[in-house]
Amino acid sequence: MNTSFDVIIIGGGASGCSTAMQLSLQGRSVLVLDKAQFGSGSTGQAAGLGAQLRSNPSETRLLMEGMEVVGEMESRLNEKIFTRTGSLHVAATEDRAQELRDFVESGKKIGFDIDLVGREFAKSRLPCMRNDDLIEFCYCPTDGHFAPSELLNGYIRIARDAGATFLSHTRVEDINISGGSVKGVHTAGASFFAPVVINAAGPWSYLVAELTQTPMPTATLGHYYLVTEPVQGLQISQTDAAIRDRANRIYSRPEMGGLLVGSYEEEPVEYAMEALPEDFQMSEIRIQRDNLNVALLIEAASQRFPFINERTPMSVTTGIMTFTPDGHALCGPVQDVEGLYHCTGFNGRGVFQSTSVGILMADLICHGHSRYQMEHLAADRFSGEQWIDDRESIKNRCRNRYANHYLIASKG
Repeated sequence: MNTSFDVIIIGGGASGCSTAMQLSLQGRSVLVLDKAQFGSGSTGQAAGLGAQLRSNPSETRLLMEGMEVVGEMESRLNEKIFTRTGSLHVAATEDRAQELRDFVESGKKIGFDIDLVGREFAKSRLPCMRNDDLIEFCYCPTDGHFAPSELLNGYIRIARDAGATFLSHTRVEDINISGGSVKGVHTAGASFFAPVVINAAGPWSYLVAELTQTPMPTATLGHYYLVTEPVQGLQISQTDAAIRDRANRIYSRPEMGGLLVGSYEEEPVEYAMEALPEDFQMSEIRIQRDNLNVALLIEAASQRFPFINERTPMSVTTGIMTFTPDGHALCGPVQDVEGLYHCTGFNGRGVFQSTSVGILMADLICHGHSRYQMEHLAADRFSGEQWIDDRESIKNRCRNRYANHYLIASKG
């Protein structure tokens, strides 16, 4: 087996595999390593919603290009990857309504398809939603959702066809650095060599960063969403709109005749990844229906969807998100180690952002710069902060950002 590559990627989730696809299509030899199955981390537990409009115009344009990539993938694979449902944002108070108006105005300035809509239109796009308390609505027709496994498999298939190598159940135990530059990685059974190593390990990325003695300002936080079973007499179409109700801290989309609803609660549960067993599987996390955060999720969901209550037949999924102190991902080179890149910290938006992150990372690695102004995603933007070496301070900042995720305007 070949042991020398142009790029080694640690982590086989959506962002790592998207980056592998883009690099492979540009002629780079790529090795992707994952300590378990590909997509068995955060990607496998993700809700898969896609919202393109961001407060940063460059990021919105990049996400729009990511959707073009998805269209090209669907044509290449002859498979449906993305379900376009459109998405609603709703407001029940005047200050929230003004946020929506500003949101729409910012989108229109860059040619994004979004409009304020009326109550009846909103009801037609999501009939099961209570809307009598709402005073403003906006709608983006090009948003929707992914089945994360289908998107991931698409990345892997195209990357493999372009020559990429994927090794699952291969844990990276050390990163070889000599003279301030990356030389490769060591696993339990082999060594692999490359001048570029990308840390795309999701919740485990801060442990990978520790191998290089570079700080990683992320926290790993639990997140819950419920999926209701189909309800007799209540028709929920797979093309009903997604919704974001920031005041109630919830998002929702249709799922197999039921409704998927998630929430960003005020007190997220933190996971210490180093304390978990080596064979830990995120899909095996079990949560009781009487858990406080699940109860809060059901209560929040019931405010917008009255058919949901504690007796509603449903499943609850738990995953682990990787949050940063400012709510933006860490994507790009690390200044202290030549050839080391981070691609992590997606704050619950990793699956959808992966469509464009591969473009960004390939630009940086192949050309040394991005076509977009993405300084707010710089991997080393927190260097020099007094708290950067204090894990407790980092975790507190990230927890606060999670708790306020839906209380800050114009963030998806």
